[in-house]
Amino acid sequence: MNYFLNLILCLHLCPGSECVSYTRSVESQQPAQGDAFQRGLAALKENRLEDAHAEFTTAEHEHPEDARIHNFRGILLVQMGKNAEAAVEYLEAIRLDPLLEDAYRNLGFLRWTEHQLVPAREALLHAVELSPDDSFAHYYLGRVGLDAQQYEQAFHELELSHQPLPAEPGFLIQVATGYIALGRQDDARKSLERAMSLRLRDAQSVGVAALLLSIHENASAINILRTLNKSRGAAQASWAQFDLALAHLLSGSYLEAADEALIYAKAVRATGAESAESAQAWSVIGIADARLNHGEESVDALRRAASFAPHGEEHWLNLTRELMELNRFPEAVTETQNGLAANPKSYALHLRLGAAYLAAGRYAESETVFRDLVAAGDPLPLGYVGLAQVLLRTGRAEDAAAELADAEKKLGPKFLLSYFRGLALARAAKPAEALDAFQQAVQLDPKNVEARVNLGKTQLTQGHVNEAISALLEGLRLDPGNTQAKRLLSQAYRRAGDAKNATKYAESSTESPGEPPNDLIGDFFVPDWRVPPDGADKTVP
Repeated sequence: MNYFLNLILCLHLCPGSECVSYTRSVESQQPAQGDAFQRGLAALKENRLEDAHAEFTTAEHEHPEDARIHNFRGILLVQMGKNAEAAVEYLEAIRLDPLLEDAYRNLGFLRWTEHQLVPAREALLHAVELSPDDSFAHYYLGRVGLDAQQYEQAFHELELSHQPLPAEPGFLIQVATGYIALGRQDDARKSLERAMSLRLRDAQSVGVAALLLSIHENASAINILRTLNKSRGAAQASWAQFDLALAHLLSGSYLEAADEALIYAKAVRATGAESAESAQAWSVIGIADARLNHGEESVDALRRAASFAPHGEEHWLNLTRELMELNRFPEAVTETQNGLAANPKSYALHLRLGAAYLAAGRYAESETVFRDLVAAGDPLPLGYVGLAQVLLRTGRAEDAAAELADAEKKLGPKFLLSYFRGLALARAAKPAEALDAFQQAVQLDPKNVEARVNLGKTQLTQGHVNEAISALLEGLRLDPGNTQAKRLLSQAYRRAGDAKNATKYAESSTESPGEPPNDLIGDFFVPDWRVPPDGADKTVP
């Protein structure tokens, strides 16, 4: 943690004990008494920046090959707010002495403060190569990793630094986000608890609440937002009212979500400025009603959302999803067309129109929509999958497989393409080719239950009984209630001569397998969290 007292104090980024070492590093320089470099170090230590700059300039003339002069002048220039000039000095120090670890470390730190993550990492890695035990370089390599969302590497570097994590809300929120991404929920919970013990700004409180919800700490999240809403007052914190409603929705408290969102909607209406904000409120109400199986109320609320913000494609997508869930396919087609009238370039709404036509049994119109998407160079597999589903519904399984194979040539290996190609080939009575497609699908997404089950089914068809049992058991492990896997396992064990297991899985399999999941619909688009407007982000008391 060397050479950075003034720099770190200037940027308010000191994570603890590192701040004391700069003074020692300055005092460790041993030029002759009265040397300009020594006078520059003394001036820098005393924060006499202009004097330090003049002395370092003199020192450069006296010792033009001394890399240390450029290194410390870089530190000085950062404190003077001249980052570009500081970077030049660090690079010159490195040119003069490629083994000067300090210059690499300083340059990496500077690039990190500028959020130039790639050059920051490169410079700090050079520093670590030269000095593997440099805790400062490891610490900021960790910070670079956090910013780049490369969490495994980030936490590894932070651990190597042996530095206590700073008690700073933004940092702790970032750390908790990383732990959640890695599935380390206990560590995330500890970081969030530590953050909650600090004074948080409004936006930070919302961030903490959102992360708590993601690890199912629902009560704590709702308590934060309820306190925030009360402390700020209804007049100035309508955004907090909305976030409270959203938290209830995400936690599964649908009645409370609808009630809180309705309060927010009424508050917005009272301002006489109903628009996108009203649309967000009615989206929450509509999604909550859908989860409560209040279909008519949900459709009404989602229609209101679309009417308040017709240029928001997500509102039309939510509305048409609920209509399709209720098997009201002609209305879904009409509302999708209304959405496209307001958003003619929406890829998602074109995709939804094809899906709505397909669900309504209007195969010719559906095929036209999907072929148009494919012809336009669809960069995603969904248009091809939609076209394949139309072809499968109309008895053209080989054509579906061919379209999906062509898509793989254009887009490369994609799970959906391999999976649906396997379904098409199986339907076309080409089990050997279907087997290859399902094996590829499992490689691309090992946790997908449907791919595992269809792989096992195809292996069973080919007489590969032991392999089928293995695939189906893995599918059942991923989804213990999967009735198709149980039924197929019963058949496989019977062929293997294992009557006990055949009976076991036959008894637990009483339902017929359902249709493959509809990958063209997806779930609702939940509104984003609201944050306080600029200038109104206060500290939570």
